[in-house]
Amino acid sequence: MHRERVRPQLTVIIITLLLFLELTMAVPVKGSSVAIIVYDHAFAKQLRWTANGHITPVNQTSSFTQDDQVVYAYAQATFYSANFTWEWYDPNGQLYKNDTFQAQCDTSPCYVSSSLWFGNSAAATKFGLWRMDLLADDFHLYSDYFYITPIMTQENHWDFHIVQSEPPRVHGDLTVRIHPNNQTWNYYVLIMPYADYAANVTAVESSSSHVLSVITNASRVVVDFGGAESAGYSFVISFDLRYPLDSLNGLYGGSYAFSWRDEPWQRSYDLHPIPETFSITLPKGATLLDIVGNNVVTLDYHVRPETRLSVNFTTTVINEVFGWTLIYRDFTYRDSHLNTLSPPSGLSSALAQPIPFLPLTVANLNVWAAIMSVFLLTASELVSPIYSRSGSNILIDRRRLRIAALLLVALFMAGTFYSFVISQNSIPR
Repeated sequence: MHRERVRPQLTVIIITLLLFLELTMAVPVKGSSVAIIVYDHAFAKQLRWTANGHITPVNQTSSFTQDDQVVYAYAQATFYSANFTWEWYDPNGQLYKNDTFQAQCDTSPCYVSSSLWFGNSAAATKFGLWRMDLLADDFHLYSDYFYITPIMTQENHWDFHIVQSEPPRVHGDLTVRIHPNNQTWNYYVLIMPYADYAANVTAVESSSSHVLSVITNASRVVVDFGGAESAGYSFVISFDLRYPLDSLNGLYGGSYAFSWRDEPWQRSYDLHPIPETFSITLPKGATLLDIVGNNVVTLDYHVRPETRLSVNFTTTVINEVFGWTLIYRDFTYRDSHLNTLSPPSGLSSALAQPIPFLPLTVANLNVWAAIMSVFLLTASELVSPIYSRSGSNILIDRRRLRIAALLLVALFMAGTFYSFVISQNSIPR
């Protein structure tokens, strides 16, 4: 008798527990008298639809790479009718995409789904944790998360040696290590920055120094490997540059700017991130003034104080314009040409000094004062007095003309004295 009483009580407890679990999965929809019960939800790389409208996920996962073409989100639920909204948020928390559609479930359970296509799109460059929110009639049902990881197809190391600042000579080496997403590459294509100023482009294998075939067509550089190469293969492209090195303040100023700029099309608009390191070796005796990134981007660089100063920094390019300018000081050209090229004399440099508070240089002021003083003295002797033929007298006071001429003479003498004083301080010793 005791056992017969326990069995019905246990059955009631189990049924009650199952009903409780079922009700906890029911999500009431705002504005609707019918609850939505979500049984399952996940992400997958592919979905297969069966004849009865059910979904079979293929490669169910929450981890994707940028080479995956699409992310599918699906949910299995019981409902009558609802407007479902799928909101996709990027790793920065910004709404990237949303889809809204109406669905009706005749035979429960039913499936609803949405997709995010990011192959060769801006979404493929937004790496990190994404969030997807599912709403039914503007009521939040749940949030799901998935991760997009980058695929590295190559690593680049640029090594620039500024051989001399004037005339400009720069030697460059680009070391490339490939990690092809299709497992093998037969060749490598680079759109050379500043190709019009590049010469002597060659390529060798990093490990064996075996010379590789290089085909150049305008700015297009194609390195032929001579066969399929897989991940880890490394080679070096060498070239000489006559640009982009600019003198900022003339031959004797000694300030120079070395600029470099990468465009997305130079990597064939490759959406894969390209880790790049840069090493710029300055001429012997040169000093670094500053280095700035494109659009005033701050570069985390460090300097190696060796025989020739070297500047190094690292960045990752992802389908965007990247560039930098390095400013340095080098007096090598000036010091080596002091005996062959005469610097400006003290007198000529003094004559180029502007007179304070006057918009004239000393030389121009002296010439102007001398000419005007002679003209006024001559005029005072020749044109005064003058009587008009109409009977009215026009008198020119010779005394005032002479005073004006004497003032110009004094100005001439003052300018000459100023030139002499400046010249004594300007002659190099």
